[in-house]
Amino acid sequence: DEITRVFEAADHVAAVSPPVTHAPELTGLTERLRDLWQVRHDLGTFAHFRKPVGRWIDEDLKSPRSRAVFRRLIPTETPTLFLLMVLGYLGRGWLSRPIGGTARFRDALIQHYRALGGNALVNNTVEEVLVSDGRARGVRLTDGTMLEADVVVSTSSVPETVFRLLAGRYGTAKWGDRMEQWKMFRPIVLASYGVAHPFDDQPSTLIIDEIDPLTVGGPQQEYLYLRIYNEEASFAPPGHTVVQTMIETDYDWWATRGLSYHHAKDVVADRVATCIDRYLPGMKAAVKMIDLATPLTFWRNARAWRGAFEGWLPSANVFMHVPKTLPGLERFYLAGQWVEPAGGVPMATMSGRHLVEIIC
Repeated sequence: DEITRVFEAADHVAAVSPPVTHAPELTGLTERLRDLWQVRHDLGTFAHFRKPVGRWIDEDLKSPRSRAVFRRLIPTETPTLFLLMVLGYLGRGWLSRPIGGTARFRDALIQHYRALGGNALVNNTVEEVLVSDGRARGVRLTDGTMLEADVVVSTSSVPETVFRLLAGRYGTAKWGDRMEQWKMFRPIVLASYGVAHPFDDQPSTLIIDEIDPLTVGGPQQEYLYLRIYNEEASFAPPGHTVVQTMIETDYDWWATRGLSYHHAKDVVADRVATCIDRYLPGMKAAVKMIDLATPLTFWRNARAWRGAFEGWLPSANVFMHVPKTLPGLERFYLAGQWVEPAGGVPMATMSGRHLVEIIC
Protein backbone atom coordinates (compact mmCIF):
# COMPACT_ATOMS: atom_id res chain seq x y z
CA ASP A 1 0.00 0.00 0.00
CA GLU A 2 2.78 2.41 0.87
CA ILE A 3 4.68 1.73 -2.36
CA THR A 4 1.51 2.53 -4.30
CA ARG A 5 1.16 5.72 -2.31
CA VAL A 6 4.78 6.63 -3.11
CA PHE A 7 4.27 6.42 -6.86
CA GLU A 8 0.96 8.28 -6.74
CA ALA A 9 2.58 10.99 -4.63
CA ALA A 10 5.60 11.14 -6.96
CA ASP A 11 3.28 11.87 -9.86
CA HIS A 12 1.55 14.61 -7.87
CA VAL A 13 4.87 16.19 -6.89
CA ALA A 14 6.06 16.13 -10.51
CA ALA A 15 2.81 17.78 -11.59
CA VAL A 16 3.83 20.84 -9.55
CA SER A 17 6.12 22.32 -12.20
CA PRO A 18 9.64 22.98 -10.90
CA PRO A 19 10.54 26.69 -10.80
CA VAL A 20 12.76 26.50 -13.87
CA THR A 21 11.60 29.49 -15.88
CA HIS A 22 11.48 32.21 -13.22
CA ALA A 23 13.99 33.13 -10.51
CA PRO A 24 12.59 33.01 -6.93
CA GLU A 25 14.23 36.40 -6.29
CA LEU A 26 11.91 37.92 -8.90
CA THR A 27 8.75 36.10 -7.78
CA GLY A 28 6.11 38.35 -6.23
CA LEU A 29 3.55 37.60 -3.53
CA THR A 30 0.77 37.10 -6.08
CA GLU A 31 2.71 34.37 -7.90
CA ARG A 32 3.57 32.63 -4.62
CA LEU A 33 -0.06 32.62 -3.50
CA ARG A 34 -1.07 31.23 -6.90
CA ASP A 35 1.48 28.42 -6.55
CA LEU A 36 0.12 27.56 -3.08
CA TRP A 37 -3.42 27.49 -4.44
CA GLN A 38 -2.41 25.05 -7.18
CA VAL A 39 -1.07 22.54 -4.63
CA ARG A 40 -3.91 22.87 -2.12
CA HIS A 41 -5.19 19.33 -2.86
CA ASP A 42 -1.74 17.81 -2.29
CA LEU A 43 -1.02 19.33 1.12
CA GLY A 44 -1.76 15.98 2.82
CA THR A 45 0.78 14.27 0.57
CA PHE A 46 3.42 16.91 1.29
CA ALA A 47 2.80 16.62 5.03
CA HIS A 48 3.08 12.80 5.03
CA PHE A 49 6.32 12.72 3.03
CA ARG A 50 8.01 15.69 4.67
CA LYS A 51 9.72 13.39 7.17
CA PRO A 52 13.30 12.17 6.57
CA VAL A 53 13.68 9.04 4.45
CA GLY A 54 15.06 7.06 7.40
CA ARG A 55 12.03 7.83 9.55
CA TRP A 56 9.64 7.12 6.68
CA ILE A 57 11.29 3.71 6.15
CA ASP A 58 11.00 2.83 9.84
CA GLU A 59 7.41 4.02 10.23
CA ASP A 60 5.76 3.17 6.92
CA LEU A 61 7.58 0.29 5.19
CA LYS A 62 7.02 -3.28 6.40
CA SER A 63 9.04 -5.33 3.89
CA PRO A 64 12.66 -5.83 5.03
CA ARG A 65 13.77 -5.99 1.39
CA SER A 66 12.02 -2.73 0.49
CA ARG A 67 13.57 -1.10 3.54
CA ALA A 68 17.03 -2.26 2.46
CA VAL A 69 16.59 -0.95 -1.10
CA PHE A 70 15.32 2.49 -0.11
CA ARG A 71 18.10 2.88 2.49
CA ARG A 72 20.62 2.34 -0.32
CA LEU A 73 18.99 4.71 -2.81
CA ILE A 74 19.24 8.01 -1.00
CA PRO A 75 20.78 9.42 2.21
CA THR A 76 18.42 8.70 5.10
CA GLU A 77 18.60 12.31 6.40
CA THR A 78 17.01 13.56 3.18
CA PRO A 79 13.32 14.58 3.22
CA THR A 80 11.22 11.91 1.50
CA LEU A 81 9.80 14.65 -0.72
CA PHE A 82 13.18 14.75 -2.47
CA LEU A 83 12.86 11.04 -3.28
CA LEU A 84 9.39 11.74 -4.70
CA MET A 85 10.78 14.54 -6.88
CA VAL A 86 13.42 12.23 -8.37
CA LEU A 87 10.93 9.40 -9.02
CA GLY A 88 8.34 11.79 -10.43
CA TYR A 89 10.77 13.53 -12.75
CA LEU A 90 12.16 10.17 -13.92
CA GLY A 91 8.62 9.00 -14.62
CA ARG A 92 8.01 12.03 -16.83
CA GLY A 93 11.29 11.64 -18.70
CA TRP A 94 12.79 14.85 -17.31
CA LEU A 95 15.98 13.24 -16.00
CA SER A 96 18.37 11.68 -18.47
CA ARG A 97 21.94 11.88 -19.70
CA PRO A 98 23.22 12.68 -23.19
CA ILE A 99 24.66 9.96 -25.38
CA GLY A 100 28.40 10.40 -25.06
CA GLY A 101 28.22 11.31 -21.39
CA THR A 102 29.57 14.30 -19.53
CA ALA A 103 32.23 15.25 -22.08
CA ARG A 104 29.62 15.54 -24.85
CA PHE A 105 27.46 17.73 -22.63
CA ARG A 106 30.37 19.97 -21.58
CA ASP A 107 31.66 20.38 -25.15
CA ALA A 108 28.20 21.32 -26.42
CA LEU A 109 27.97 24.11 -23.83
CA ILE A 110 31.43 25.45 -24.70
CA GLN A 111 30.82 25.31 -28.45
CA HIS A 112 27.48 27.07 -28.20
CA TYR A 113 28.91 29.77 -25.95
CA ARG A 114 31.76 30.40 -28.36
CA ALA A 115 29.31 30.51 -31.26
CA LEU A 116 27.51 33.32 -29.43
CA GLY A 117 30.78 35.27 -29.25
CA GLY A 118 31.93 34.20 -25.81
CA ASN A 119 35.42 33.09 -24.87
CA ALA A 120 35.72 29.91 -22.80
CA LEU A 121 39.00 29.14 -21.04
CA VAL A 122 39.06 25.52 -19.88
CA ASN A 123 41.56 23.74 -17.60
CA ASN A 124 42.40 26.99 -15.81
CA THR A 125 42.24 27.70 -12.08
CA VAL A 126 41.12 30.96 -10.47
CA GLU A 127 43.22 31.94 -7.45
CA GLU A 128 41.55 35.20 -6.46
CA VAL A 129 38.50 37.34 -7.15
CA LEU A 130 39.72 40.91 -7.72
CA VAL A 131 37.78 43.50 -5.72
CA SER A 132 38.05 47.26 -5.40
CA ASP A 133 35.65 49.79 -3.87
CA GLY A 134 33.23 47.04 -2.87
CA ARG A 135 32.82 45.76 -6.41
CA ALA A 136 34.09 42.62 -8.16
CA ARG A 137 36.40 43.67 -11.01
CA GLY A 138 37.65 40.33 -12.37
CA VAL A 139 39.79 37.33 -11.43
CA ARG A 140 43.45 36.31 -11.17
CA LEU A 141 44.43 32.90 -12.56
CA THR A 142 47.12 30.59 -11.17
CA ASP A 143 49.59 31.66 -13.86
CA GLY A 144 49.17 35.31 -12.84
CA THR A 145 46.84 36.31 -15.69
CA MET A 146 44.39 39.06 -14.71
CA LEU A 147 40.97 38.96 -16.36
CA GLU A 148 38.80 42.07 -16.02
CA ALA A 149 35.03 41.67 -15.91
CA ASP A 150 31.84 43.68 -15.51
CA VAL A 151 30.27 40.77 -13.59
CA VAL A 152 31.90 37.84 -11.78
CA VAL A 153 29.95 34.61 -11.20
CA SER A 154 31.39 31.82 -9.07
CA THR A 155 30.07 28.28 -9.45
CA SER A 156 32.80 26.86 -7.24
CA SER A 157 31.79 25.50 -3.84
CA VAL A 158 30.62 28.34 -1.61
CA PRO A 159 33.20 27.66 1.16
CA GLU A 160 35.97 27.78 -1.46
CA THR A 161 34.56 31.01 -2.90
CA VAL A 162 33.83 32.85 0.35
CA PHE A 163 36.84 31.82 2.41
CA ARG A 164 39.56 31.47 -0.22
CA LEU A 165 38.80 33.35 -3.44
CA LEU A 166 37.41 36.31 -1.49
CA ALA A 167 39.71 35.83 1.55
CA GLY A 168 36.80 35.85 3.99
CA ARG A 169 35.89 39.49 3.40
CA TYR A 170 32.22 39.03 2.46
CA GLY A 171 29.44 36.80 3.78
CA THR A 172 31.58 34.85 6.23
CA ALA A 173 29.23 35.15 9.22
CA LYS A 174 26.20 33.72 7.43
CA TRP A 175 28.10 31.07 5.52
CA GLY A 176 30.14 30.14 8.59
CA ASP A 177 26.89 29.35 10.42
CA ARG A 178 25.59 27.34 7.47
CA MET A 179 28.77 25.30 7.29
CA GLU A 180 28.43 24.42 10.98
CA GLN A 181 24.76 23.48 10.72
CA TRP A 182 24.37 21.98 7.24
CA LYS A 183 25.71 18.63 6.13
CA MET A 184 27.45 18.12 2.81
CA PHE A 185 27.19 15.10 0.56
CA ARG A 186 29.67 12.58 1.90
CA PRO A 187 32.83 12.25 -0.22
CA ILE A 188 33.16 9.22 -2.48
CA VAL A 189 35.57 7.09 -4.43
CA LEU A 190 34.27 6.65 -7.97
CA ALA A 191 35.90 3.52 -9.40
CA SER A 192 35.40 2.86 -13.13
CA TYR A 193 36.65 -0.23 -14.95
CA GLY A 194 36.83 -0.72 -18.70
CA VAL A 195 36.10 -4.42 -19.11
CA ALA A 196 36.50 -6.76 -22.09
CA HIS A 197 33.12 -8.33 -21.38
CA PRO A 198 29.68 -6.91 -22.26
CA PHE A 199 27.76 -8.16 -19.19
CA ASP A 200 24.69 -7.65 -21.34
CA ASP A 201 22.72 -10.06 -19.16
CA GLN A 202 22.93 -7.64 -16.23
CA PRO A 203 20.71 -4.64 -15.40
CA SER A 204 22.23 -1.17 -15.62
CA THR A 205 22.08 -0.70 -11.84
CA LEU A 206 22.77 -3.22 -9.10
CA ILE A 207 22.69 -2.91 -5.33
CA ILE A 208 24.73 -5.77 -3.82
CA ASP A 209 24.15 -6.22 -0.11
CA GLU A 210 26.00 -8.21 2.56
CA ILE A 211 29.36 -7.99 0.80
CA ASP A 212 32.64 -9.22 2.24
CA PRO A 213 34.24 -6.62 4.54
CA LEU A 214 35.54 -3.78 2.36
CA THR A 215 37.29 -0.69 3.67
CA VAL A 216 37.93 2.16 1.23
CA GLY A 217 39.81 5.03 2.82
CA GLY A 218 38.10 5.04 6.18
CA PRO A 219 34.56 3.67 6.65
CA GLN A 220 33.75 0.01 6.12
CA GLN A 221 31.29 -0.66 3.32
CA GLU A 222 28.13 -2.72 3.81
CA TYR A 223 27.05 -2.82 0.17
CA LEU A 224 28.11 -2.04 -3.38
CA TYR A 225 26.21 0.27 -5.71
CA LEU A 226 27.14 -0.84 -9.24
CA ARG A 227 26.40 0.75 -12.59
CA ILE A 228 26.97 -1.24 -15.77
CA TYR A 229 26.96 0.97 -18.84
CA ASN A 230 26.07 -1.77 -21.31
CA GLU A 231 23.38 0.39 -22.92
CA GLU A 232 25.86 3.15 -23.85
CA ALA A 233 27.70 2.24 -27.07
CA SER A 234 29.97 5.30 -26.97
CA PHE A 235 31.58 4.34 -23.66
CA ALA A 236 33.36 1.17 -24.78
CA PRO A 237 34.16 -0.81 -27.98
CA PRO A 238 31.85 -3.66 -29.05
CA GLY A 239 32.04 -6.59 -26.65
CA HIS A 240 33.26 -4.33 -23.84
CA THR A 241 31.55 -2.25 -21.17
CA VAL A 242 32.23 0.08 -18.23
CA VAL A 243 31.54 -1.18 -14.71
CA GLN A 244 31.43 1.58 -12.13
CA THR A 245 30.87 1.76 -8.37
CA MET A 246 30.43 4.73 -6.06
CA ILE A 247 31.68 4.16 -2.50
CA GLU A 248 31.59 6.49 0.49
CA THR A 249 35.01 7.36 1.87
CA ASP A 250 36.83 9.81 4.13
CA TYR A 251 38.38 13.04 2.84
CA ASP A 252 41.02 13.33 5.56
CA TRP A 253 42.27 9.79 4.92
CA TRP A 254 43.06 10.61 1.30
CA ALA A 255 44.37 14.10 2.09
CA THR A 256 46.99 12.64 4.44
CA ARG A 257 48.39 9.93 2.15
CA GLY A 258 51.24 12.16 1.00
CA LEU A 259 53.69 10.37 -1.30
CA SER A 260 51.74 7.10 -0.96
CA TYR A 261 48.59 8.62 -2.50
CA HIS A 262 48.96 6.95 -5.92
CA HIS A 263 49.87 3.62 -4.34
CA ALA A 264 46.77 3.89 -2.14
CA LYS A 265 44.67 4.41 -5.27
CA ASP A 266 46.11 1.26 -6.85
CA VAL A 267 45.43 -0.78 -3.70
CA VAL A 268 41.85 0.45 -3.47
CA ALA A 269 41.19 -0.17 -7.17
CA ASP A 270 42.43 -3.77 -6.84
CA ARG A 271 40.48 -4.37 -3.62
CA VAL A 272 37.23 -3.07 -5.10
CA ALA A 273 37.68 -5.08 -8.32
CA THR A 274 38.17 -8.23 -6.24
CA CYS A 275 34.93 -7.51 -4.39
CA ILE A 276 32.98 -6.89 -7.62
CA ASP A 277 34.40 -10.05 -9.20
CA ARG A 278 32.61 -12.21 -6.65
CA TYR A 279 29.26 -11.02 -8.03
CA LEU A 280 30.30 -10.53 -11.67
CA PRO A 281 32.61 -13.55 -12.17
CA GLY A 282 35.39 -12.92 -14.68
CA MET A 283 35.19 -9.14 -14.37
CA LYS A 284 38.60 -8.58 -12.73
CA ALA A 285 40.48 -10.72 -15.25
CA ALA A 286 38.82 -8.81 -18.11
CA VAL A 287 39.76 -5.31 -16.85
CA LYS A 288 41.59 -3.28 -19.55
CA MET A 289 41.67 0.13 -17.90
CA ILE A 290 40.94 1.67 -14.51
CA ASP A 291 39.96 5.20 -13.52
CA LEU A 292 39.74 5.94 -9.82
CA ALA A 293 38.49 9.34 -8.64
CA THR A 294 39.02 10.18 -4.97
CA PRO A 295 37.75 13.17 -2.96
CA LEU A 296 40.97 14.96 -3.91
CA THR A 297 40.07 14.47 -7.58
CA PHE A 298 36.77 16.28 -7.05
CA TRP A 299 38.55 19.08 -5.21
CA ARG A 300 41.30 19.43 -7.82
CA ASN A 301 38.96 19.43 -10.83
CA ALA A 302 35.97 21.32 -9.46
CA ARG A 303 37.18 22.91 -6.22
CA ALA A 304 34.46 20.92 -4.43
CA TRP A 305 34.89 21.62 -0.73
CA ARG A 306 36.31 18.54 1.05
CA GLY A 307 35.60 16.50 -2.06
CA ALA A 308 31.79 16.63 -1.82
CA PHE A 309 30.65 15.53 -5.29
CA GLU A 310 27.40 17.46 -4.85
CA GLY A 311 26.72 20.37 -2.55
CA TRP A 312 24.62 20.39 0.59
CA LEU A 313 22.78 17.26 1.67
CA PRO A 314 19.03 17.97 1.34
CA SER A 315 17.32 18.57 4.67
CA ALA A 316 14.47 20.69 5.99
CA ASN A 317 16.83 23.69 6.32
CA VAL A 318 18.77 23.19 3.10
CA PHE A 319 15.57 23.29 1.05
CA MET A 320 15.38 26.97 2.01
CA HIS A 321 16.35 29.43 -0.68
CA VAL A 322 19.99 30.59 -0.64
CA PRO A 323 20.80 34.12 -1.87
CA LYS A 324 22.99 34.37 -4.95
CA THR A 325 24.74 37.52 -3.70
CA LEU A 326 27.07 38.35 -0.83
CA PRO A 327 26.48 41.38 1.44
CA GLY A 328 28.66 44.37 0.67
CA LEU A 329 29.95 43.08 -2.69
CA GLU A 330 28.50 44.39 -5.94
CA ARG A 331 28.63 42.78 -9.38
CA PHE A 332 29.39 39.39 -7.84
CA TYR A 333 27.09 36.36 -7.86
CA LEU A 334 26.97 32.73 -6.73
CA ALA A 335 25.43 30.04 -8.91
CA GLY A 336 25.46 26.29 -9.37
CA GLN A 337 24.75 23.32 -7.16
CA TRP A 338 26.15 24.92 -3.99
CA VAL A 339 23.35 27.49 -3.84
CA GLU A 340 20.49 25.21 -4.94
CA PRO A 341 18.90 22.49 -2.80
CA ALA A 342 20.11 18.96 -3.61
CA GLY A 343 22.69 19.95 -6.22
CA GLY A 344 23.32 18.02 -9.42
CA VAL A 345 23.48 19.09 -13.06
CA PRO A 346 19.74 19.91 -13.47
CA MET A 347 19.74 22.22 -10.44
CA ALA A 348 23.03 23.84 -11.49
CA THR A 349 21.64 24.52 -14.97
CA MET A 350 18.45 26.00 -13.51
CA SER A 351 20.56 28.17 -11.21
CA GLY A 352 22.45 29.61 -14.18
CA ARG A 353 19.22 30.38 -16.00
CA HIS A 354 17.83 32.16 -12.93
CA LEU A 355 21.00 34.19 -12.50
CA VAL A 356 20.97 35.40 -16.10
CA GLU A 357 17.40 36.60 -15.54
CA ILE A 358 18.45 38.41 -12.34
CA ILE A 359 21.40 40.11 -14.06
CA CYS A 360 19.21 41.15 -16.99
